[in-house]
Amino acid sequence: MRTWLPLFVIVALISAVAWFAESPPPELLGKQPTPRQYNRAPDLVIRDARTRHFNLEGNLAYRVDAERITFFQFARRDRANLKEPRILFYQGDQPRWRTESRSGVAHNNGERVVLRGEVHINELPEPGGIVLDTEKITIKPRQEYAETDKLVTIAAGPNRTQGKGLRAFLKQDRVEILSEVESTYETQ
Repeated sequence: MRTWLPLFVIVALISAVAWFAESPPPELLGKQPTPRQYNRAPDLVIRDARTRHFNLEGNLAYRVDAERITFFQFARRDRANLKEPRILFYQGDQPRWRTESRSGVAHNNGERVVLRGEVHINELPEPGGIVLDTEKITIKPRQEYAETDKLVTIAAGPNRTQGKGLRAFLKQDRVEILSEVESTYETQ
């Protein structure tokens, strides 16, 4: 009987440890997050992010670089918070437009990107292209389209145009200011 007792104790301990590891009591797990808290936790954080996006022909369409991307996945949508995002749009194999801002939010896998805080959009190559400044703008990168209802300033060399609201068709190099337009031009 003595020879079976240590073996029985060891088997019982191993079984107890395996059961405990598979289903520990709730007291040892700590406080469980509520569904609302769970949805606020990021699914992924990327520092010094660099992404590349290609068109249907396989050519580089645009790239997005950011100091940090914090990604959240929800039941029906996703969101990525961007810190200091930079988007570079290509036409052919050359960069054509560059955007920069303090922060941004990309919705639904980047279908719509809202940039905020000192937004600058530069036509490339520099110098010589136009520079567009605003506080907030919504960009649809796949359509190469941007719009805002905020105050916008467009500069091309010494010439300046300011107005409220904007639609920019980046692929066609066309920009429309919607209202309250004021311009100053320098003649040579």
